[in-house]
Amino acid sequence: MSAAIATRAQAPVSAMMRQAFRGLRQSARIVEGPTEAYPATLRSQRGDWGRILRARVGVASVYVPFMGTFLSWPLVASYVLDGHMGTF
Repeated sequence: MSAAIATRAQAPVSAMMRQAFRGLRQSARIVEGPTEAYPATLRSQRGDWGRILRARVGVASVYVPFMGTFLSWPLVASYVLDGHMGTF
């Protein structure tokens, strides 16, 4: 097989590979986000600690009782079923 025929036979495969790599590169660019620098003329924003604290307290008010109940059921069950395993 001559070099011209071999090159011609590989052309569709290499075109598909180029297209696949182009898609992968494009998806990586989308994930990495913008690369431009922020302008130095803008001041940094201060943290909104009140909003952050309210959000954390709201999550903790649901999470702590739920996880406390979920993780303490074996202890409660041991007290309830202590000595009564055959009677229930």
